[in-house]
Amino acid sequence: MMMSRLSIYYRILAMALLIIALLSLATGLIVWNSLDDIVSRQLQKRGVEIANHVALAGGNYVLMEDLYNLYELAEQTAASSEDVRYILIIDSNKRLLAHTFHGGIPKGLLDDMSDLTQQKISVFNSDEGAIHDIAVPVENGAVGYVRVGMTEEYTRNSINEYIKDVLLTVLIICALAVFLSSRISVLITNPIRKLAEVAESITRGNLTIRADIRDTGEVGRLATAFNEMAASLIKASDDKEVLLDELRAKEQLRDTLITKLMTAQEDERKRISRELHDETSQALTSLMLTMRVLAEDAPNQEQKDALLLGRDVAANILREVRDLAIELRPPALDDLGLVAAIERYSEKFASRHGLDIDLSTAGRQTSVEDQIAVALYRIVQESLNNVVQHSGATTVSIDIAFQPEQIMVTIADNGRGISDSDLIRAQKEHRLGLYGMGERVELLQGRLEIRQSAQGGTELFIAIPQFHPGKENYRETKA
Repeated sequence: MMMSRLSIYYRILAMALLIIALLSLATGLIVWNSLDDIVSRQLQKRGVEIANHVALAGGNYVLMEDLYNLYELAEQTAASSEDVRYILIIDSNKRLLAHTFHGGIPKGLLDDMSDLTQQKISVFNSDEGAIHDIAVPVENGAVGYVRVGMTEEYTRNSINEYIKDVLLTVLIICALAVFLSSRISVLITNPIRKLAEVAESITRGNLTIRADIRDTGEVGRLATAFNEMAASLIKASDDKEVLLDELRAKEQLRDTLITKLMTAQEDERKRISRELHDETSQALTSLMLTMRVLAEDAPNQEQKDALLLGRDVAANILREVRDLAIELRPPALDDLGLVAAIERYSEKFASRHGLDIDLSTAGRQTSVEDQIAVALYRIVQESLNNVVQHSGATTVSIDIAFQPEQIMVTIADNGRGISDSDLIRAQKEHRLGLYGMGERVELLQGRLEIRQSAQGGTELFIAIPQFHPGKENYRETKA
């Protein structure tokens, strides 16, 4: 976990230090074990040589029981080597004839006094450390035998001094290895660090930067591939900008065409509404008057009733034509404004379909641009039609809030609501009422949200910015 947070430089350096430490430890253990084994063998070998020397030189003294010369021989031999801790000379009757202890023989040293016919080596621990006891028979044990105790103390001291020198040498080598590892790490990680810096610059959007790495190995090939990738990114970015510009131009053209289409649609509705109101209504009114006059002059009651029935039918048609004309282009929208037009339409719609429609306004009512007023009026129309056709609602609330910078309209019902699957199914069945609303709102730089109402039905929230004199029109400054 910790290694994953380190840079490559420190990872390489840490691995090098770990390898050096393991090699140094392994080398130290091998040297120590080897020296320990060598010391033991050499010490025993020297002990055997010393014991044989004493046995050869002191054989006659033992036979003659010349204790003085035996003592001198033992003392001189022990003094000649720092490794000799003691020398014991014992006759065939297991009597101790001479020794080199000045303060008395240690307890238990003479416990093993068995007859010896051949050389015997044993090792035991004492308060002074390990003692190698070498017993050598004199004349195959017929005369006696010599025991020499070899201590490791002085040899160990020499080994320790040698180990210190070795450790010092190892430390110097380790320091040199660390320095070389550091330099090697720098040589390895510098190109990678440069590549990382280039990658970060490219991530920040600087696609002109290049990795300047002169290397023929893997890192050099990686740098070359990296530079080629950066060039490809520039080309791809340029191609993307060209495509985006084309897309913006097409989107602007599409918005312009849709705007003109909706404007033409509204103009056509206004023309048809005017013709229905002026020409068709006048013709129907004239027809009604004519039928009334003819009814008064009818020769009999039967013809009079027929003419009056025709007049009533014409009157119904006139009412429907006027309602159709108002629905196509309500005069109140041009004469009284957005709120009055929506209020009149919602009242007639409520009475026609048996709905309870509550209209409320908030904020200071201002004059609304014709394009925004028409869009919001059509959205309310489409929303109420959707309520009747799909929601099964009984109550609808319409809230219009006027703010200095935008107009917000919220239409909520208590119907069954609308889900994502309903939207997908409506799109497949080409029922694009909601998408038409969204298109109108988008053309006016507004936003449309569809969510669940507090009554469990559907709630439409529309927010459209107002265009004021002296301010730039969003549509003119788009893209």
